[in-house]
Amino acid sequence: MALAAESNAGSGVGVTSSPDLMRSPDQLMRPRRLGALPSNRISAARSFVDLMRRERWKIELVEIDVDARANGRIVYRIDTGRNVLTLAAFSREPRFVNRTSRIIGSSWDMEGALIEGEPDQGMLEHTREEMPKLYAGRACPGTLVWFRSNQSTRLFEYVRSCLARGEQPDVERLRETGYLMRNTGLDGNGTFGTRSFRSLEDDHPLRLPYHAQMLSAYMMREFACDLVEHLARLDAPGLARPLDPALKRELGIGNGSALGLVLFAFNRPTLVGAWIRAFETARSAALALELAPDDPRLDALDALLERAADYRNRDLSAYTAFPRGPEIALDLRRVRQTLRAVRAGDRDGRTAADRPCARVAELIAGEVTPEAEEIFSSLLLELVPELCDELLETLVVDEQVQADPFMSCARLQELVTGPFAWALGFPLDEPEQRTRSWYKSRASEEPRSGPRDEIPEGTFELSIDHPGQVQRLYAALQEPGRPATVGELLAERPELESAVAHVQVLATEPYAIPRVDLRSQECVPVHLIHVLNAFCFGLDNTVDHLNRYLRGLIMEGAPTRAEVARGEGADWWWQTPADRIRVSA
Repeated sequence: MALAAESNAGSGVGVTSSPDLMRSPDQLMRPRRLGALPSNRISAARSFVDLMRRERWKIELVEIDVDARANGRIVYRIDTGRNVLTLAAFSREPRFVNRTSRIIGSSWDMEGALIEGEPDQGMLEHTREEMPKLYAGRACPGTLVWFRSNQSTRLFEYVRSCLARGEQPDVERLRETGYLMRNTGLDGNGTFGTRSFRSLEDDHPLRLPYHAQMLSAYMMREFACDLVEHLARLDAPGLARPLDPALKRELGIGNGSALGLVLFAFNRPTLVGAWIRAFETARSAALALELAPDDPRLDALDALLERAADYRNRDLSAYTAFPRGPEIALDLRRVRQTLRAVRAGDRDGRTAADRPCARVAELIAGEVTPEAEEIFSSLLLELVPELCDELLETLVVDEQVQADPFMSCARLQELVTGPFAWALGFPLDEPEQRTRSWYKSRASEEPRSGPRDEIPEGTFELSIDHPGQVQRLYAALQEPGRPATVGELLAERPELESAVAHVQVLATEPYAIPRVDLRSQECVPVHLIHVLNAFCFGLDNTVDHLNRYLRGLIMEGAPTRAEVARGEGADWWWQTPADRIRVSA
């Protein structure tokens, strides 16, 4: 059981945040805590699917011209009710030369483009010719995203052969891999000449951050299912069966992310800070709800905790930086027991708490894993869905970080010793602790991180050294005879401009910068990768590797396009097999 997205009963109408219940950045912005934040109602994948389903987008396969070796073109028309979009996907026979999930690859099984309107044949042909060039290519006008994917070597041909025999694939084998195709790139926002997302109109259906990429990922899954069914029909005309819709929902799109997302977290602080602030605002509003013990919203929360526990209990992956699924599941059931105890009241006969959710959060703090605490926090957002929808609009932010030369240096010092005091506490005078360097690989053009003494002299450092920058700025502000204004200071010390700009712009954004020294050997990159992949983007089944790489699934369990058109599938996330699998006889 879960709260229906369409219901207004207890939905949070008129609910506001409670600042006293919002966590301090010193508590929340530590990497280990950030790494525990899961996908949730305001994550890009969840919010996009909910938007698409509520508005009942109509997605039509208008062309499929693919041969038995998987070479050809598939075109979709997407009617959002506000505009029309086209997704053109160019399929290729899998080749195992230069085939990699990394950006250095030059061989993909599918290349696709999300384009506004209905492009003519000339534009589609231009897109087909330009996409294989990747960074040397140029998108046609109105293109929002270019994307690429590869077939799963473990699953795609197996599903194809099952369908060609008139059989459905084994659901357990589907779960072992989780996807027919694996994302190898979702690029937009000006890359390759795509349209800048900042230019999207206020009523554009994809104006929220990463909704264009999420539509592309969703369509990647639809494409994979359509392609495998089409190839099965070519293999066995008249015998082949389509993939059962329940099995389609079992599949997502595979995804892998590495160190580039760590740099993303520091290069886009305003956006990351807005996302975390929205989450904390909704969480605090739910914690502040005064609910009677028999309130149906608490019944729903109880059921969601059990559902989340079931979902985590099925995750038997081995982790290095995170607890295993069954451990989290056990803690979630403890949280559920705590909720039931709070609802029942204390043993001495006192009544249940007026703010039961806040009382549960207080009781479980430090008693369960951070993952269990944050999953409980994420489920609280289901109690205030309309507030969450309002908060999504706050994610459209101005990300410019530019120094204000007219601010007084006295005011700047107040900001350094106030909101940025956390950066002054790092022990930068211990060089043996700051041995990590961030750089771009010459061979692969990808971000890398390693011991500084192994990096060639003169290599450009990619990371933003917030602790070092702030401490150098503070030292400059302490010098005798300092200038009166920031402009005068920067005229004398231009190397401080980045530090000044970040302090000025982000002083009012308490959740913008993780409290970590990226150049310290103590930094665990995968915690920061996880907050982007899971919390912001909405990936699930995220498995870490070597503390610097994260695999996961996009759109696992999402409704099919036929279900979207009917407005179905509100409850698609974290479902148990019994909920999701209804395979036709």
